[in-house]
Amino acid sequence: MNIAARRTPEETRDEILAVAWDLFRQLGARTTIADIAEKLGMSSANVYRFFPSKQALTEAICVSQLGALIDAARAAGEGRGSASDRIRATIATLHHGMRDQMLNQSRVHEIVDVALKEKWPAIDDFHQRCAALVAGLVAEGQARGEFGPGDPARLGMQTLIACVVTYHPTLIAECPDPDLRAPIDEIVAFALRALANQEPDREPSQPIAGERAP
Repeated sequence: MNIAARRTPEETRDEILAVAWDLFRQLGARTTIADIAEKLGMSSANVYRFFPSKQALTEAICVSQLGALIDAARAAGEGRGSASDRIRATIATLHHGMRDQMLNQSRVHEIVDVALKEKWPAIDDFHQRCAALVAGLVAEGQARGEFGPGDPARLGMQTLIACVVTYHPTLIAECPDPDLRAPIDEIVAFALRALANQEPDREPSQPIAGERAP
């Protein structure tokens, strides 16, 4: 009896995603629908009932895996401590989750490269959801006087941009050193100091080194 006969459609879909993800980690982008169907003990036609193309299946895997990483980051951000502590935990979770995929599972890099180059909607959605998580923590920090003023959504996105090297898959893959080229704690601390600025719009009283005073 095949899986589709024993499971609900939702369970069958989830099983297809799980098996496909396992094969993609082993074989990379050359994984075929036939490979997935054989592993599941079902026909290729049955897989196509749930995913009309390999592209659709691959994008669904991307959505599923990034969603799991977002869930882990959200859980980290809901822990104890100050808003700063929880932003650190959130970004550390994003880093470790992405780093595991990019450095310890080399075949995954092939799929991520395609997703980034082709600008799959799942990638933009992932960035937006990450920014929303950080924005919520920024708003909490502002309410407690921990952070300075400003639009939390804008500041959340700026915080992620400042920390992008810690969780961007391509940058992680190109910086295989376990501590990157600068410790993660230092990168996040830099962003948190900016958030803590109580007068972010005030003009600096001294010119930046190498610049002339106005």
